[in-house]
Amino acid sequence: MSFVIRPARAEDVASIGRWTEDTFSWGDYVPKMMGAWLEEADSLVIVCVDGDDTPIGLSRVQLLSPTEAWLSATRVHPDHRRSGMGMAMNDHAVEWARSQGALVARLVIEESNEAARGQVLRSSYRPGSRWAYATAPKSTGRRLLPDERLRAGTTVDADAAWTFWSQSDLAHAARDLISLGWRWRKASRADLEKAVTAHDFFQSPGGWLVAEGDEEGISVRWMATTAPDAPLLLQGLRDLLRDRHGGRVEAMVPVTGWSVEALQREGYEVHPAQIYSKAL
Repeated sequence: MSFVIRPARAEDVASIGRWTEDTFSWGDYVPKMMGAWLEEADSLVIVCVDGDDTPIGLSRVQLLSPTEAWLSATRVHPDHRRSGMGMAMNDHAVEWARSQGALVARLVIEESNEAARGQVLRSSYRPGSRWAYATAPKSTGRRLLPDERLRAGTTVDADAAWTFWSQSDLAHAARDLISLGWRWRKASRADLEKAVTAHDFFQSPGGWLVAEGDEEGISVRWMATTAPDAPLLLQGLRDLLRDRHGGRVEAMVPVTGWSVEALQREGYEVHPAQIYSKAL
């Protein structure tokens, strides 16, 4: 079928919301977030429209740094899948990112989504780092001893953490990326400094981590530890949840030879995801 790609408009939100609300078993974030995306700088939301200018496809691209683009939220109306829209929107988003100065485009796909994985490989993306999306409820077991628990870290602690992480197998497995929720870009020392200022940087004898908290729980963006010390760090994270927040822990952790097993041993449910990248 024929379609046209154009920038999304506010009047597209309701139409797209109707056919994206049940994308996954839990629903979809697109209907809730699309309106806000249209207001963001350094990003582009595009739609595929039919002959009546009705949106039947959607995709989003952002600049996470001056040279790094992130592609996400690609959706095609159920009645129009396998029509080439997904690949066409990807190409359009990549060209926009290149025009803005990006040198690399990345996206993430859960490893269970074989169809999407095949599509991005056909679009010249290459597999990069693998990540474990890990979740755990609030701990109800024994608390760690006071000197084993996580505490707020300082700038000096951040210096030590960055030096350690930069040479660690976690950094190597991550390809030096940091998680921004379900988005990734190159990590920098400034990320830890910002976390210290925001009171989101923690340390314990088990290592260091960057964790943001709200009423829904704690989200871990970055961690530095070793295989022997990881259990202590992960236990401390669940104690921190019990002390300061409700909800659950969510963590994005690079997949190494030991990280997934460590998470599972501490009661975390793990879902693997693969980042793909394309040089522009």
